[in-house]
Amino acid sequence: MEKKLHPIDRDIIRSLAGLKLAVTPSKIAKTINVHPTTVQSHIKELAKRGIADCVEKGNRLMCKINPKWKKRV
Repeated sequence: MEKKLHPIDRDIIRSLAGLKLAVTPSKIAKTINVHPTTVQSHIKELAKRGIADCVEKGNRLMCKINPKWKKRV
């Protein structure tokens, strides 16, 4: 059984689904109006579940929606 998504997770997914390039948790936080630390913890969980793809570039975490998941949004 698949774990239900938290409302913040759904907002993050919607935010990422509309973007072509990877963005930082801070950028997502501004878009959905929550604290960047909150987004960072949720985005890491989404990455573990295969919903988001995140890579570290220098000291920044860059995230985008997994292409396989984008089709479901």
